[in-house]
Amino acid sequence: MTGTIDDEGLAAAIKRLPPWPPADDPPHEVEAREIDDALAAVEGELDRLGDTVDPALAGACRHLAALVEDHETKADRRLRRRLDSLAAVHQSLARLRELRSVEAIIARATREACEACGFDRAVLYRVRGPELIAESFYVKGDPEAAAQLLEFSRDQPLRMEQQSREREMIRRRIPMSIHDAMTNPHSFHPQAEVYDVHSYVAAPILPAGRVIGFVHADHRLKPRRVDDFDRDALWAFAEGLGFAIERARLTERLRAQGDELQRLLQRAQAVVHDYLDAEVEIVGGSGDSGAATRTAEALLAGVSPENEVEAALSRREREVLALLAEGASNSQIAAQLVIADETAKTHVKRILRKLGATNRVEAATMWLRAQQTD
Repeated sequence: MTGTIDDEGLAAAIKRLPPWPPADDPPHEVEAREIDDALAAVEGELDRLGDTVDPALAGACRHLAALVEDHETKADRRLRRRLDSLAAVHQSLARLRELRSVEAIIARATREACEACGFDRAVLYRVRGPELIAESFYVKGDPEAAAQLLEFSRDQPLRMEQQSREREMIRRRIPMSIHDAMTNPHSFHPQAEVYDVHSYVAAPILPAGRVIGFVHADHRLKPRRVDDFDRDALWAFAEGLGFAIERARLTERLRAQGDELQRLLQRAQAVVHDYLDAEVEIVGGSGDSGAATRTAEALLAGVSPENEVEAALSRREREVLALLAEGASNSQIAAQLVIADETAKTHVKRILRKLGATNRVEAATMWLRAQQTD
C-alpha cells in the first residue's frame, strides 16, 4: 500500500490496532506443531526413564500418543475431504451457470449434485403451496429408473404436513439429515417405500431468502447412511443453485424484454420510413396532405381502414404493387410512373420485404386477395 492517511480519526484507529504477531504460520499449524512437540517430549521422557517406568503405564502412554496422531491424521483427512467437495461444488455450479434457461438448470441440477457431492440419487422438488412437485430426478448409472421415479413423483406430489421436516426447514432456512424415513411419523411414507429410502439429506433452495424448492439426496446404491458432511455439502450446492436459478430467471426476463424492444424499434422504423415516403409523394403533388399521417397511425395501431396489405405499404408502393399485379416489369412500372428503372426496382424490393413475400408472384397474389376482401 502507498499514500498517506489524511483523516486523523482513521489514522488514530489504525494506531490502536495490536502489533502484528511475529509467527508466520496460521494458528492451527502452530497448534499442531505444539502437539507433536509435546508427544515427542513424552516419548523422550519414557525412553529416559527406561526400566524404572511401569511397563503397563509406558504402554498406555505410547498408545495414547498413537491415538492422538491417528486423530490428527483423520482430522486432516476430513478437512481435505471438505475442501475437495467444496471445489467440486464450485465447478458444478459453474457448469450450471453456463446454461441459458431455468428449465435447463433444473433438469441438470440433480446430476450435478450427485457428481459434486458423491451421492447415488437426487431429486429436485418445487414448492407449490403445501405440496412438493418433482422436477428432476437422477439415479447414478440408471436413467431408466430415474425416469420412472420422476414420473411417479409427479403423479404423487409430496404434501407437507404442519410437522413435516420440510416445513421445519422452510421455517428455519436450514438443511437436515433424516435417518428414519421409513418409520418417522413426519416422513412421506408412501414415497419412501417406493424410493426405498431410509437415510437422506435435504436442503432448501432459497434465492432472495424465499424457499422455492428442495434437493433430496442419498447413498442408497453403496449403501450407507448420510452424515453431517453430506448435509453440509448439499447445503452449499443448494445455496449456489438458488443463485444460479435467480440469475438465469433475470437473464431470461432481460432477454425477452430486449427482444420486445427490438420488435418495437423495427416497427417504429418501418412507420418512419412509410411516413417519409408519403411526405415525398405529397410534395410531388399527390394532393392528399393526410396520407402519411393516416398510414403511420394505421401501422402503429396494427389495423388499416382498407386491409393489412395496403396498411403495410406507402401510397407509392401501393401503386407499384398494383402494376406488379397486372404483370408489369420493372421497366414498364418505371415508364408508367415516370421514375427511373432503378427506383422501380428498389420499390419492388421494399414491397417484398414489408409483405414477407419471397417473390413478385407471391406479392401480387397477396395484393389481389386483399382487393377481393375489400
